[in-house]
Amino acid sequence: MPELTLDDGGQVHYEDTGDGPPLLLVHGLGAPSAFFARTVPALATGHRVLTVDLRGHGATPQGTEPVTVDRCAADLHALTEKLDVRGLTLVGWSLGATVAYRYLDRYGADRVTGLVSVEQTPYLLGEDGWEHAAFGGLDAAGAADVERMLGAADRTVTADLVRGFFARGTTPEPELADALTDAAAGCRPDAKRQLWRDALRQDWRRRLPSLGVPVLFLHGALSQVYPTSVGAWLAAAVPGSRLELFEHSGHLPFLEEPERFHRVIGAWTAQGGKRR
Repeated sequence: MPELTLDDGGQVHYEDTGDGPPLLLVHGLGAPSAFFARTVPALATGHRVLTVDLRGHGATPQGTEPVTVDRCAADLHALTEKLDVRGLTLVGWSLGATVAYRYLDRYGADRVTGLVSVEQTPYLLGEDGWEHAAFGGLDAAGAADVERMLGAADRTVTADLVRGFFARGTTPEPELADALTDAAAGCRPDAKRQLWRDALRQDWRRRLPSLGVPVLFLHGALSQVYPTSVGAWLAAAVPGSRLELFEHSGHLPFLEEPERFHRVIGAWTAQGGKRR
């Protein structure tokens, strides 16, 4: 796996596969790029696919700086500059979508032609008038519980978190669930806690319409992580955006309905991110 040395002396590990319109897949909190292991080969038949492990995830060391959304966005920007990638579609899943939002907010769209936001809310915490929090109503006490789980060394806790990624009412394939749990268990607990605390401070409800690129929102109709109609809210809030709802998926549409996921991404990039 290649690595990039960054401005603070840290290193970020990435992979570069295939040829065609470039995609950068950005993983979620506590779920490194290994979660895309089944996704990359299919997408790489028609795209150049970049994956990266964020700080403290997968093969990327945590480093000495705090692990924040801003730091992760800076690392993505450094990678796109090093590889001189242009015409890029950012595909951010879960917290990776928030990192992609911050990338565009901070660095602009010179290298980016579109954004695919997969299963994310613009604001994680519930409050009066906001019904699209994580888990349908995450409050401060619930956020503290999540932080404790993210810091747990018990593999059983990690396995429970991973099972919650799948569509409600379904039982994941044991081999896949075990592989995802193994990948998640390798992430550094302190990095996960730091990134979670920073994610709770992120509020993109007013800023998403000004990111400057076409946006495609992908959401699972049976998500246990985002069980409300947050996808519809996002599509209404961002002029010109599009929503694709995956009726049989939870938080992992790229694994639960892979053929449709690959087809939707391919159609989106072929149209240059334009609405049908």
